[in-house]
Amino acid sequence: MKKSFVRVAAGASALAMLMAGCGGATSSSGTTSSGSTSSGSTSSGGAASSGKELTYWSMWNSTEGQAKVIQEAADAYYEATGVKINIEWKGRDVKTLIGPALDAGEKIDFFDTDYMNNAQQNGKYLADLTEMAEAADYESHALPVLVENVKSWSDGKLTVIPYQPYTTGVWYNKAMFENAGIEAEPKTWEEFLDVCEKLKASGVNAITCNSSDLTLLYGYQFARYVGQEKVVETLNEATWSSVPEAKQAADEIRTLFDKGYMSENAPAQWPEGQNELGFDESAMILQASWVPNEIVQNTMNNEIQWGFFPWPSVTGGVDGPEAAMIGAQGFGIVDKSENKQEAFDFLMTVVTGEYDLKMAEAVSSIPSDIQNTQWPASVVAAQPYYEGMTKAYNWAIGLETNNTYKDILQNNLGELVAGNMDGQAFVDAMTAAK
Repeated sequence: MKKSFVRVAAGASALAMLMAGCGGATSSSGTTSSGSTSSGSTSSGGAASSGKELTYWSMWNSTEGQAKVIQEAADAYYEATGVKINIEWKGRDVKTLIGPALDAGEKIDFFDTDYMNNAQQNGKYLADLTEMAEAADYESHALPVLVENVKSWSDGKLTVIPYQPYTTGVWYNKAMFENAGIEAEPKTWEEFLDVCEKLKASGVNAITCNSSDLTLLYGYQFARYVGQEKVVETLNEATWSSVPEAKQAADEIRTLFDKGYMSENAPAQWPEGQNELGFDESAMILQASWVPNEIVQNTMNNEIQWGFFPWPSVTGGVDGPEAAMIGAQGFGIVDKSENKQEAFDFLMTVVTGEYDLKMAEAVSSIPSDIQNTQWPASVVAAQPYYEGMTKAYNWAIGLETNNTYKDILQNNLGELVAGNMDGQAFVDAMTAAK
């Protein structure tokens, strides 16, 4: 008789049985299987095969750190339960491949992509996991705001399991702050400008950005005044000229460029902007929590001591450090799958406990399991703000969700920071685009 897989709700000891991996074999097609390939056989040192096989379409490539941890977890799950996970490493293209494949009747048990995309775009394919999550006490391990977001996009149902979450804010080089005589992180826009002035005077670029970061910079500044809902309303209804804060935020972002606080190379093509921190040319960047690891990988600079603070508050604004742009990847289980419980049980081993922590360590990311309180050194400065956050912004504060205006907005922001538009010209151009 095969071993019964003990769920997370039974306690931390349930995950200890999954530590031993047996190593999967990767085929030339990019498919990896966990454990033995013979149905009914016994895996090495583990449970008799149940004969059950699950197919997982993954957003990762097999060489990535996330993939290696997931493969290890799949091997351990097979050892514990005799259930084999066949993994097809699709990479980021999975988000465009999964719908047509499921429509064509391909048998896929679960898959992953961005958690918002999964809930909103793939909802018709996904099973409601609410009852299984309650039985496993899953929500005691999950960041509440991520779960609430999924439910808000899924008519109150839990259809996606978020994992590898990220947060955003200003990442900075602590040594550069110290060299510039900066003793405290800025909390307000005025304090932020003062920090920029001190950094510039010390001989470094105060801040830099990639060209793709312009919507983040402007979106954060605008949302600090009016909140995300009003930002998205202004975008969708093209009411820019009638919202004074839209002009004010534009003028303030242009100030960073006009005063020479922003790197003269910014906005640079990705990843050249962010790499300036790794080359000790710039002190700060507004980006997601994956950026420290990317910078280290790109520039081989392991010496940076990373600091972090939320985007500053503004006078008269409605949002402050409690509001941040966060997100996650997300697993979804196909509603037509005959192995939903087995898929869910496996996913609990990935998003909680030992393997969640291994993934965080492998790629210097935030743990999914809020009970895993030991964060990697490169992102730990964001931990108190992440844990105290109560309001979630979407990516770019929703400014990239409207395909009608997405490119127009990016072009006009480019004109703004190049000095070809002031705030009034920017909002007039955006209003005229309607």
